[in-house]
Amino acid sequence: MGEIVQFLIPSVLGAFIGYITNYLAIKMLFRPFEEKRIFGVKIPFTPGLIPKRRKEIAISLAKTIEEHLFTTEKLHKLFEESGYKERLQKRVEIVLDQLIDEILEDLVKSVKSGISIGKFNIKTTIVATALEKAIEKLSENLKEKLKDKLLEKASDNIEKNIEEELPQILSQLNIEKMVVDTLMEMDIQTLEEIVIGFSEKQLKHITYTGAVLGFLIGLLQSILYLLH
Repeated sequence: MGEIVQFLIPSVLGAFIGYITNYLAIKMLFRPFEEKRIFGVKIPFTPGLIPKRRKEIAISLAKTIEEHLFTTEKLHKLFEESGYKERLQKRVEIVLDQLIDEILEDLVKSVKSGISIGKFNIKTTIVATALEKAIEKLSENLKEKLKDKLLEKASDNIEKNIEEELPQILSQLNIEKMVVDTLMEMDIQTLEEIVIGFSEKQLKHITYTGAVLGFLIGLLQSILYLLH
């Protein structure tokens, strides 16, 4: 029994060391959050890797996002898939409806005012009334034609302007600076929670892998020791 325990001690120690080493390595990515000193002398490996190189990481991440995520092609595709054309057309249609209604209403009122001046008897009144109705009917037909033409022209021009202005809009947004500022302003503990949070399962596997490898190395050492 004692020989078995002695045989397994290196493996158990190896597993423990492997587990602790990987656990500390992961923790030291963020911790400690700030530089530590003893009697004015800086303690090595403080702050953690990510807090220490936070600005470099933020700039690198921002450039990656700007170059590969917020490209003109991808934003254009995003616009296409979002159905903005249909929504834009509906909004333009509403505005044109209101504008055409106001213009034609003023036009019909002006024409009717001119006709009403010449109403002297029943005959001319009947003619004037018929003429007014004809004008109203004509205005309705005119409205549809104007609406179709203006809507087509306005939608094409707006869409063309969006596509032409998109590169300029992107350059003015300064996405890199926005991402860098956001990451630098974010509390480091919050950043740690985000990173560790979505990769918690994988990080646990890394920790356990260290324990397994340490156990196997210890076991191999015990076997080699027995062979000698």
